[in-house]
This record gives sequence, structure tokens and C-alpha cells, in this order.
Amino acid sequence: MTITANPGDTVSIQLFPAARHEGIVGWDGYIISRSRRFGGVVSLAPSVFSDGRLRDNHGYIGVLDREETIRRAEDLIGERGYDVIRHNCVHFVNWVNGLHRDSRMSNNVMQRPSLSEVAKNFMWPRW
Repeated sequence: MTITANPGDTVSIQLFPAARHEGIVGWDGYIISRSRRFGGVVSLAPSVFSDGRLRDNHGYIGVLDREETIRRAEDLIGERGYDVIRHNCVHFVNWVNGLHRDSRMSNNVMQRPSLSEVAKNFMWPRW
């Protein structure tokens, strides 16, 4: 399925209930993301990014202008490295959009009622 996305928009695919893979749409329509599969920041055709999965368009989420967001993303293409906890695709999308690197991370877990109880066990001290 094809979605309409403008340069600078954030797009994602759902990987499993509590995780999604995110990227930024570049000027050429390719999606720039930090990818575990490719070992760093890459620019991929939408069909390769989504690997046959339905993509969601979250629109422009940044606090910078679109041009700056895309410039920041493009400047990182080729950078190596991925870590699911410290250096992942959501951290990448947040940074290029001018957001704190960890913003939006807990929202993904807390939106899932079945996982929110698990998350609370890690976030609140047990006495």
C-alpha cells in the first residue's frame, strides 16, 4: 500500500506490539533511518524500508523546520552503529527533529495496556 508523505514526515512500520521502526522522508521520497538490519543510518526506497508492511505516516513532528530536519538526517547517512537501547531509530528520528533523544520512547509502551503494567514495574520503586 502506498501512503502519501511529504519530505520531513516521520513514517513507521509496526514490528511487534511494543516496537516500531521509524524513519524520515527525504527530498527524494526515500526514507532515512537508523537501521539494525543495515548497521547504521541509511536511505532506502519506501518498499525496502517497509519490507512489505503497512507504513504509518505521523506527519511532521519536529520543532525545527523541515529543511533543517532533512539536512540533519541526510548528514548522518553512512554513519555506522545501532543499539536497540541507546542508539536506535526512534533516537535518530527524535534528534533530527530537534526533540530530546528519549522523548516519545515511553509513549510507545504506555499506549499498550497489556505492557503498561509491565512498564510500571520498571518505573516505580517496589517497597
